[in-house]
Amino acid sequence: MRNDLSDSSRVWIYQAERSLTPEEINYINERLTRFCISWTAHDQALKAAFDVLYQRFILLSVDETATGASGCSIDKSTRELKDISLHLNIDFFNRMNLAYLKDEQVLTVPLNETEQLKAQGEISEDTLFFNTLVKDLGDLKRQFLIPYKQHWINRTSK
Repeated sequence: MRNDLSDSSRVWIYQAERSLTPEEINYINERLTRFCISWTAHDQALKAAFDVLYQRFILLSVDETATGASGCSIDKSTRELKDISLHLNIDFFNRMNLAYLKDEQVLTVPLNETEQLKAQGEISEDTLFFNTLVKDLGDLKRQFLIPYKQHWINRTSK
């Protein structure tokens, strides 16, 4: 990730259904490097960056203090991620799965099974869940990994 992007830079997080292999990460790096260099909004270059986090998440970011992302430019990024998804045969768009850390390993649970895992003792109020709904880089730094008790799923499941 570029370190010259402001904390207010907008982010989009795409979660893979499983851990990515080194070869898949290399492919993603090649594709998104080219994409970020050429990404524009209304013919203006976007100050964009990406990263692959925890071998599971693709983070795409735009510093809108320079040029704001438009609807069309966001559509371009979505198409790029869908193309990557198809090429790798990995679903980056299933929002019904949640990821959490257990023994320093990223695990995935279907949204409707979190309460069952909690009842079984597999997860607790303090289990760290990934918050893929963060809006900007500042929030990513502060709120990407949060305890279950603070995660939106805990608030909606009661």
